Amino acid sequence: MPTNQYGIPTTLADNAGHHVLVLWLDAFPAAVDSQIWNWLREDYTEFTTRNTKIIIVTRQSTSANQQFSNRFEFFFDVLSDPDDQLITELKSQLSGTTIPEFCLINPAGRVVKWSLGRPLKAELEGVLSYLDSRRLIGDQVPDVDVFELTAQAPQIIRSETLFSSHKVVLFGVPGAYTPACSAEHLPGFLDHYDDLRSRGADSVICIAVNDPFVMDAWGQAQEVQGRIRMVADGDGSFTRAMGLILDLGVFGLGKRSKRYAMIVDDGVIRHFNVEAGPFVGSSSASDMLTLL
Repeated sequence: MPTNQYGIPTTLADNAGHHVLVLWLDAFPAAVDSQIWNWLREDYTEFTTRNTKIIIVTRQSTSANQQFSNRFEFFFDVLSDPDDQLITELKSQLSGTTIPEFCLINPAGRVVKWSLGRPLKAELEGVLSYLDSRRLIGDQVPDVDVFELTAQAPQIIRSETLFSSHKVVLFGVPGAYTPACSAEHLPGFLDHYDDLRSRGADSVICIAVNDPFVMDAWGQAQEVQGRIRMVADGDGSFTRAMGLILDLGVFGLGKRSKRYAMIVDDGVIRHFNVEAGPFVGSSSASDMLTLL
């Protein structure tokens, strides 16, 4: 049986009721690889707050694993599994014959994600996005002030009123007029607007951490023509309450929103897809259409 760095026998069943992120190491990382492990140590609470345990698995001895764990001050298990018992246990759920860099196991014991060959940090950020999408399903949408421009002036709207007694498709974007948002994300929802309505959506809403004047002008430039409501989350209250703040200060944009889309039925989040990166994927209008 695999043992952790303290010599305690450990199995996946010991983590029942949690997501478990398992990372396999053939060898301990060299100094040039330390950045990812320092990031994992410093940000491991990003996983624990999402009900996720982290386990690193090696073929090394318990004492070698303890030295590795002490080096990076890990607060999670580093397992010694020289006979590959864990990978054998999971093999039937994994595609291919090689051991992946990582896999994510859900609370029911099913493998739901594994490495796709991208840089490990990008893969793990994708895992966080996946966990966010699972965490929010079934929750009530936050009830905060957002804004919409009317003929007279910006109007304060309680976000709860946007969703109460309605089925709503809402998509969030990092910013008005930004490239992917203007060329693909918003136009996609315009193209599929009639289809979304015919499938049962009472309204379609676009929200961004921008002011209501910018959102209205962007809507006019995209010829929204009243089909999609352009809602401004001016101070990021809605985005922050959803746990979706994205720091784009390095690009001069400040605090913005991750790219996402969700289906809300009478104030309850029924489907939620958030992108791991800047591009449009599972948050597209066509993906939302398949979920209605």
